[in-house]
Amino acid sequence: MGGMQVPCILGVNLSNGDLLEFLQQLADTDGSSSMPPAVLRVLNSKACRGAIMFGDSLLPSQCALIVEELKQTSLCFQCAHGRPTTIPLVNLEALHERIAKLGMSSDCSTGLWHGLCRQELGLERAKRRLRMARSK
Repeated sequence: MGGMQVPCILGVNLSNGDLLEFLQQLADTDGSSSMPPAVLRVLNSKACRGAIMFGDSLLPSQCALIVEELKQTSLCFQCAHGRPTTIPLVNLEALHERIAKLGMSSDCSTGLWHGLCRQELGLERAKRRLRMARSK
């Protein structure tokens, strides 16, 4: 049979250090250890690399499913390596400040800025709309 065999997990060769780390873990826990750290690192890496990446095209239904599944996780804003899983699409505070600098009122009576205007908080806006509807 010749040659030395190297432990391999999902195509990733483990090092001598990985094996020693697991042996130390077994010694520290009297053999009742959980998954070897090297195996966990490989699985985390494979899961991360196989995941949806920023820029991937998704259907709206796929996006909705991802958001629902992320809600069920304990660390929904980062992957197993600590990388972010979400990015802001727009900085609303900066957008509102820019609109304010252009002299736009909160009710947009002076016009729109690229079709956008700052709205009142939900409850206040709802009360105002209800008053307007009753006065008609």
